[in-house]
Parts: sequence; C-alpha cells; structure tokens
Amino acid sequence: MSKKDNVKKIKSYIDDILGTKSSLKEKLPSKKSLKKELFCTMLRDLQFVNSRTMGMKHDYKINMMDYDDPFYTAIECLIKLHYTQEQQNVINWWLYDKFLPTGEVLILTNKDTEEIIPSDTPEDVWDLIQEHAEKNTK
Repeated sequence: MSKKDNVKKIKSYIDDILGTKSSLKEKLPSKKSLKKELFCTMLRDLQFVNSRTMGMKHDYKINMMDYDDPFYTAIECLIKLHYTQEQQNVINWWLYDKFLPTGEVLILTNKDTEEIIPSDTPEDVWDLIQEHAEKNTK
C-alpha cells in the first residue's frame, strides 16, 4: 500500500470519528515559511493591482490611480513599519521598476563580482530582504 493510500485511509478514519469532512497536511508550516508565503502573496497581488491600474489607464483611458492611492499609501506605511529602508528599496524596485512597460525586465547584479542576483520572483525578493535582515543583525 502506498503512502497516498495510507493517507486516504487515515483521513477516512478521521472523517468517520469526527462525523465530518476533514483535510490533512503533511506538516504545519513554520513561522518563517508562513511569513514568506504571506510576503510573496502580497507582492504578487500588489504587482497585479498595479498592472491592472496601469492597463486601465493605458487601454481604456480610465485613471484609477486616485481611487487606488489610499490603498497603496496604507500598504506602504505597513511596509515601512516592518522593513528597513534597504529592504523597502528592494521591494519598491521590484514592484515599480523591474518590469518595464516595454516588456523589458531589469536585472540586479553584484557590483563587485558582476554576478546576476536572482530577482525575478517574489521568492527571490524574499531571499534578498532576508539577506539584508541577516546583515543588519550581525
């Protein structure tokens, strides 16, 4: 019997005992992985909303910026409360400058080694700001 079959069998036992449908996870996420997941979701959603706002302005000549501005201001304040200026700079660069309207994508490079620093995904940004956090605590 495979692991998947065993999990289904255990789930059915739990459902029978509780008298309701249940779900099983392999393990609870750690606090750090939960923070990473929330951060990445936030970045993806902000990128989507920003793209939508710009698309509405460009494609339909509807300016949603005045409507969206208080939301961005609130989110920026929360980011300022939680992250250092250096981390904020990385977040803002990724959100507003990395992806150009022309479709071009800017890259980060290490000034000393000229190596490309991964920065294409929210997970990459998370890793970068964690590196900055570790540098500041040393």
